[in-house]
Amino acid sequence: MTLLSIPLEEDFVPKVKTGDNVALGQVIAERTIENDERGDLGKLLGVSPGQVLKYLIKRPGDKAEKGTILAVKKGFLGIGGKKIASPITGTIFKFDEKTGFIYIRGEKKSANVENLFSPVDGVVKLCDNEKIVIKTDKDAILADRVCGKGIIQAQLVLIGNKEVDSQDLDGEIRGKIILGKAFPREAISKSIGLGIAGLVSVNIKDEDLDDLEKKMIKTPVFVVSGENFEKLAKHNGKKIYMDCEKKIIIIYEG
Repeated sequence: MTLLSIPLEEDFVPKVKTGDNVALGQVIAERTIENDERGDLGKLLGVSPGQVLKYLIKRPGDKAEKGTILAVKKGFLGIGGKKIASPITGTIFKFDEKTGFIYIRGEKKSANVENLFSPVDGVVKLCDNEKIVIKTDKDAILADRVCGKGIIQAQLVLIGNKEVDSQDLDGEIRGKIILGKAFPREAISKSIGLGIAGLVSVNIKDEDLDDLEKKMIKTPVFVVSGENFEKLAKHNGKKIYMDCEKKIIIIYEG
């Protein structure tokens, strides 16, 4: 049995409760991403920010359909005038007189919903506003050594079956968990600098791991056995779950 603790980021609302059976890939939480638009009316009207207010015909609290005129600047003798229309349907919730920016919040029906999926089949043992804990029969890969903090879920990307060259790393690895047979210090530092979600390898020098711990680097870095490396390599491109405290990795099978 394995207990997976899945943290809920800001604004995520659980869609399950304690005691529920969940299946791999089931939505367990979701959050609504507001469809907000911001417009620089000063730039669009060709005036300074402090002058925008006198051209506004809509104010905070007003509703606006897509195409509704928000501001009008009349031209000289009817020539050179400008009309600024709303790009979306929604409600004006802010106008900043200092910057000349107007802010519109799109209708709920046009907002985007981000889902959080269960990585395994199991039973919800705990569910609150901070985390969802799932008990599962799924086997976990145990790391030999771990540094970093937290729990992450991200796509696994195989960098190579030999020592990783820092020159081969680029921005494509941002937000990914990267897997490589061996990582020298330069490659580790560059990977973290590029914004990886995590790193898994067979060969990392103890002194390099010690250095990461001294610097209190939070990015998860896991050292695994050669056998577990090969197991993970077969799941290149899939999403995996890493728990620094429990030193475990679980592979999404879906």
